[in-house]
This record gives sequence, structure tokens and C-alpha cells, in this order.
Amino acid sequence: MRTTSEIIDEIEKHRGDFFGFIAEDLVGYLPFKKAKPYLADKSSEKEWKVLDQGKVVEVIKSYMSFAWDKANCCRGLSAGRSIEHMQAWLWLLGEDAAAKEIDNFRYYGKPQLAAICEHYGIDWDELDDGHWSNDEEGQSEPKVVARLTWDKAYKK
Repeated sequence: MRTTSEIIDEIEKHRGDFFGFIAEDLVGYLPFKKAKPYLADKSSEKEWKVLDQGKVVEVIKSYMSFAWDKANCCRGLSAGRSIEHMQAWLWLLGEDAAAKEIDNFRYYGKPQLAAICEHYGIDWDELDDGHWSNDEEGQSEPKVVARLTWDKAYKK
């Protein structure tokens, strides 16, 4: 599990990112008093629920269908945001190397999504439409699963 200090450091590292999704994803794993500087003024401690780092793999699994839909539909910005979410969640899981390696992607992130799926036991063939191209009208290329460096073995 990441400590509060580690999460804050990672948020600060990504605070200037174009969309800010990595920082936004990480804030939810902080206690309210530490998260408050990153929240809208209307946020209250009474309403705040700290997300459980122990459930990050479940979050990845539940989000994967949405991520594949954006990649299948050639939705460039949305596919990029999906990869940013994955980076945040992989980092929380201690998969620092994989989180960094998925940054530079093609085919709307399909090779990276496939690698994450394989690592966490998700059937990505079921989610993939089979068209691997860098644009909607492009000729489909062969499927290639990204080779990511996994720091930790995942146990089901």
C-alpha cells in the first residue's frame, strides 16, 4: 500500500498534466484533511469516503470494458484518459515500471490494455473488436500485446 506522503508526492508530480486524471484518481485515496487542498471548496469531511487501496484491482477490472470501448471506437482523447487512469491505479499497486511504460501508446492503447488484462486475468479478446489501427479508416495491424515490466506478481 502507498503511504499518504507517497500519494501526495505523486499527485504533485502530476498536478500540471494536461487533463490531470492521474492526480484526480489519486486524491480519492487520501484522508479528507490531506485531500482538502485538491478538492472543490464545497467538499465536506462528512461526505468524504477514502477509497480502499486493496480494491484497486477491482477498479481496474470494472473500468476495463469502458477503456476498451474507447479504444475500439478510436476515441483518441478518451483512450488517452483511460491510459492515465490505468497509470494511477498501477502506481497505487506498486507497479511503477508498468505505469511508466504505458505512457507512449499506439492503436488507442490496445497493446497496453491487453497487457494489463493479461496480468490481472481479464479476457481482453472478449472486449476487443479486432481492429488495430491508429485511425478509424486505417488498415488493421496485427495484435501486439505490450511488453510491460511487472514489479509484483498478481495472485487471484
